[in-house]
Amino acid sequence: MDGFPAGSSSLWWFDLKAVILAAGKGTRMRPLTFTRPKHMLPVAGKPILEHIVNFLRAGGINELVMVIGSESEYITEYFGDGARFDVSIEYAEQRKPLGLAHAVSVARDLLEGEERFITVLGDVLFKLNLKDVLSFHLKREAKATIAISEAADPTLFGVVKVADGFRIERLVEKPKVPPSNLIIAGLYVFENEFWECVNDLKPSWRGEYEITDAVQLMVDRGYPVYGYLTKKWWKDTGRPTDLLEASQKFLSELSEFYVLGEVQREVEIRGPVQIGRDTVIYEGAKIFGPTVIGERCEIGPGCIIGPNVEIGSDVKLIENVELRNAIVMSHTLISNNVRITDSIIGEGCRIGSSVRASGDSKVFGVVIGDNSVIGPGISFSSGSMLGPNSSIKLKWEEINNEG
Repeated sequence: MDGFPAGSSSLWWFDLKAVILAAGKGTRMRPLTFTRPKHMLPVAGKPILEHIVNFLRAGGINELVMVIGSESEYITEYFGDGARFDVSIEYAEQRKPLGLAHAVSVARDLLEGEERFITVLGDVLFKLNLKDVLSFHLKREAKATIAISEAADPTLFGVVKVADGFRIERLVEKPKVPPSNLIIAGLYVFENEFWECVNDLKPSWRGEYEITDAVQLMVDRGYPVYGYLTKKWWKDTGRPTDLLEASQKFLSELSEFYVLGEVQREVEIRGPVQIGRDTVIYEGAKIFGPTVIGERCEIGPGCIIGPNVEIGSDVKLIENVELRNAIVMSHTLISNNVRITDSIIGEGCRIGSSVRASGDSKVFGVVIGDNSVIGPGISFSSGSMLGPNSSIKLKWEEINNEG
């Protein structure tokens, strides 16, 4: 079969290991990442990392190494040894944030004996065909292959310049003047020659060991390094608007539709919807898919939910709540007559009556950190952000309470 090692079957990739880099702090996703790793933020009812695990498993990769940092218990407690996700997971700890090349290197002992391996950024979601990437890599006898994509504004990403056949000539991290519009999409295939170049790396101006510098060193030493151009969807979930966009994408492709809870009289449900166990949809509510609602939720009378809404577990919407293009995390309560669009509400929040927040595809409405309390009548300007444990109320409410 073209593109596969001589004498091997088409199942050769099952022997590969993948390294998932999940040690970053996620500063661009604050306030949500003050209380959890960014890799555990929800997209269509599952953490980002779970989608990456599913992507790798669908590509035939069952042996994974997760590189984790601080707050690692969120990740290790959720994934364990990987058995419930039909994969095997080992962990390596990056104790100091010294760059992506350093993050890969801390997994080196767990890759001993591996001829090649895959590396995936832990905050990037993909819809590409992993088997096609691996076949491309072997057919060209590459020492490294990087998934690349075209971008309207490449200045926000690592950028590559390629020659004929997509052999990479140059890599630049977030250049002011990009040498091309081809950006690094967060997935790499490496042969063992990568380690030689990592060993010889020097820190960048940021004091970090950059993965782009390691790959550039491979290029400079004459190793064949290629870019695999993908036209398929992928997303760097670095900012709140990215998280909302990713949620929309995965919700639009829901493959399972089910209602496991109780639906009362005169409830309208349209489109692809998932409703978890012990959830109650009360009389007169409307649910428009694609929408995912977790377990043990209460969706009160007159609520209008969707499209493009994901609600965690143990969430209570009292009455006449309207949500569209929104993420509401678990254990949150939203009171009467609330309208929220294009927004993210953290865990354990309390949202008072008549609160308003709206945004659009370019600017989110509001991002509210965990365990925050929003008083009645608050109207948020687009792009508002509140840290965890915030409390906000109208001045007249404070005066009345004092009186």
